[in-house]
Amino acid sequence: MREEDAILLECLEDVYHSFEKALKKAQKVRSIHVQKFEQILEELRSERRVFEDISIPARLIVEQLLESQFRVGQVALEAEYLRHPFTGVEAVKVNEFGIICVKLGEVEITWRDGNYSYYLYPDKVELRAMDEKSAIKLFFSIPFSRQTLERFPEIKTSQNIVYIHPQLENWIRGAE
Repeated sequence: MREEDAILLECLEDVYHSFEKALKKAQKVRSIHVQKFEQILEELRSERRVFEDISIPARLIVEQLLESQFRVGQVALEAEYLRHPFTGVEAVKVNEFGIICVKLGEVEITWRDGNYSYYLYPDKVELRAMDEKSAIKLFFSIPFSRQTLERFPEIKTSQNIVYIHPQLENWIRGAE
């Protein structure tokens, strides 16, 4: 784990424990705010899982989706018989067992990190099931940046990666 990741994870742990303690006090109160606190605690668990439970390629994708969400980028989706046009990223979360849930507009897509291999291109990713029976393609209006890829040089050796576009590979090599 990189030093910055350890710092971010430590900060998340601090906030999580403080919030957990506060929620125990609030359990005595009958208020809708208690449910909101529980929801926030679940969001903090999801943030921890980004660092602890998913592979480096999945983390890169999650961070790209979050980047699209906060920079008002859009993502299009192709999966099986579903074609969804470019739309905003409503939510990204990581559940137990490395299950990643992404809400694009009104459509929600879910995959388990360990069951997919990844193909990386400058402005899209393709996730293929290990059994090759299904695939998910995510197209980004904001392409991967050199700075983002330089933060993940270990992606080249990840067992989940099948293909990296040459442009992205050069950027990753620049970080080594």
